[in-house]
Amino acid sequence: MKNWKAMKAFSVMFLTFLLVVGCSNSSSTDKESSNDSDKEQVSISFWHIHSDGPMKETMTEILDDFEAENPNIKVEELGINFWDYWTKLSTAMAGGSGPDLALNDTSTLPARAKSGAIMNIDSFIEKDKFDTDVFFPVLTEKMKHEGSFYGLPSDTDVRVLYYNKDHFREVGLDPEKPPTNWAELEEYAEKLTKWKSDDLLERIGFSPSVGNLHMWTLAWGNGGDFWDEEGNPTFMKPENLEALEWIAKMQENYGTKAMSAFNSQASSLQYSPFIAEQVSMVVDVNNLYQDIKTHAPDMDFGVAAIPFEKEQVTWSAGFDYEMTNNKDEKKAEATWELLKYMTSKDVQMKIHEVSGSLVSNMDAAKDPKFTEDPIWNLMVEQMQYSRFIEYVDALPSWHANLDPVEQAVVNSGVDPKQALQEAQTAAENAVKNH
Repeated sequence: MKNWKAMKAFSVMFLTFLLVVGCSNSSSTDKESSNDSDKEQVSISFWHIHSDGPMKETMTEILDDFEAENPNIKVEELGINFWDYWTKLSTAMAGGSGPDLALNDTSTLPARAKSGAIMNIDSFIEKDKFDTDVFFPVLTEKMKHEGSFYGLPSDTDVRVLYYNKDHFREVGLDPEKPPTNWAELEEYAEKLTKWKSDDLLERIGFSPSVGNLHMWTLAWGNGGDFWDEEGNPTFMKPENLEALEWIAKMQENYGTKAMSAFNSQASSLQYSPFIAEQVSMVVDVNNLYQDIKTHAPDMDFGVAAIPFEKEQVTWSAGFDYEMTNNKDEKKAEATWELLKYMTSKDVQMKIHEVSGSLVSNMDAAKDPKFTEDPIWNLMVEQMQYSRFIEYVDALPSWHANLDPVEQAVVNSGVDPKQALQEAQTAAENAVKNH
């Protein structure tokens, strides 16, 4: 149902620290000579998901600049296309030949930390007094396993409500007052929806099934949760069920037949149906902003917080850089230097300028050069309300199991309580058998 969504990337990166050789106390000329020639040459490898295009060129430029500043470090770069990256990376790491630094999926860091595949970088952070507070707090916490750091965040995303201001004006809605709760969202959606016939939609006001919302987001915003502090599933909490029932209610407003026809048409698009103006409101990631500027630069639209009932919330996913545990101290020190460089403000600003991604360094993401744009500024502000999907050792893909639950309810008419109970039972069994 979300085939038009830009692919989300998840991957692994390597970290390195530069071994500093002491300089003599002689003349400045002697010091320069020592800095230039006395440091031992180190070669490290770095893998990422940019195999071509502007981001590949940018990554290569960044690494060239790093080597110029660190002439004793040579970086062997490998950009692999997204679809092949994860298989090649996992295979290499399993065989003990993983890159020194790798881009990886933030949500699954605990599994690699627990297995010993990646390095605990606390000692590097402490030695350099590296300030981890430069990153968004939610990202900083995701870099930890059992209280220790095992990586540094690269970039993330955030979900917001996009709405078409021209559509608002067309039906008499104030374009500067987007909906803030479920009741308003439903009311606005009804006004904005246009029908061609009883079973054929011309335009959808809003559907939870369109975009990148997902049930857990609505449940969180309703005060719900899916796991308690002891790691037990709480899928059947009333707040979660209310969210699923509201999704079912919204589906009923359109009907399964009409939504099926709409989704078939939308899936043939090369971009979001919001860009095609077939949807008036949609919850989606910040990257949609870049697509709008590319495909619909004249669209008059706004962004706002995701409507909620009890608690303002959004959700994020992201990438980080991790140092593979290759048991080579000199390479690890060099990798740490690269890791620091890749997450520095200037480098992160350069990455944002090319990709439009929400970089992890707050000083970069919040630079006035970018935040003078009110749309970008609102997106950055939403990070204070952002949550990551919890990593549960017994069931790492628990959130993916909720998508079929939602689809069974909206597409097959399964009772929400029954569908959620089945998910609860499956989660309980996973914990029991872990």
